[in-house]
Amino acid sequence: MSAEWTLHREQADAHAMEAMATSVQAGWKAACALPHESTVSLRTSVVPADKTEFSFVEWLFTRSLVKHRHARDPSLWCPTARVKVLEVQKIENRTFLKRYAQRREELLEERAGQSCEPLQDIETLIGKSLQNQRSIEEVCHCPDSGVNFNEVLLFHGSPSAKINGILTSGFDPRYAGLGTGAMFGQGSYFAHNASKCFRYAGDDDVERKNGGLRQTVLVVRALLGNPHYQKLMCPERRMPPANSDSVVALTKAEGGCVDHREYVLYDKASVLRMCGS
Repeated sequence: MSAEWTLHREQADAHAMEAMATSVQAGWKAACALPHESTVSLRTSVVPADKTEFSFVEWLFTRSLVKHRHARDPSLWCPTARVKVLEVQKIENRTFLKRYAQRREELLEERAGQSCEPLQDIETLIGKSLQNQRSIEEVCHCPDSGVNFNEVLLFHGSPSAKINGILTSGFDPRYAGLGTGAMFGQGSYFAHNASKCFRYAGDDDVERKNGGLRQTVLVVRALLGNPHYQKLMCPERRMPPANSDSVVALTKAEGGCVDHREYVLYDKASVLRMCGS
């Protein structure tokens, strides 16, 4: 009886994992699909994500959590945060969509229809542990129509008081670094690790339940194009270097100055807000 029960449980777990994988894949395609502008409201609309979109964002969020340095003692590393995704809302705005689509068309013309080079693989050093990760596996890419512009899903953390401004007007690089600093210039900052956003999400107007925090992190579709890989701080930068469309701040393991990669965009059009969790 014990062996039969174990087999039954293993089969049930396998079916559950298969169902979850199917749901995540469906949610990935749904989350990345660009709607026709005629179906999108002129003003920002925020609606609950459907079940498959929730499953995908939950998966995307939890898989990206990593260890970070302790705020009070940078020589120490905190354990990976324990996080539960409570809610996912889908964000749409016709102006943002048209602006993004236009920037995509511009990039297509600039590159004469040629794909960009794929993002370089990632190296991180956490404590004494060196980790090598394939970029295609660590950074969630958007399914595209054959031309690779390095369109990826990234995370952004901001205090709740600023979230409404982002939803209304979009990301504005002119306000880069207010209160947090701008190591790589006047741009909008993103990460492929959701946990990197927690320190920027703040705790103002945050519900405290059972000793934890409730924060909002944005998931965005970012058009990185041809990135410039930055090693040193460059707080004076106002635009990406020549022949590049964005900046990727490299990790210390890669010769850079951050623990986990950061992605910087210097114009509004290259970012499309997707959802908040």
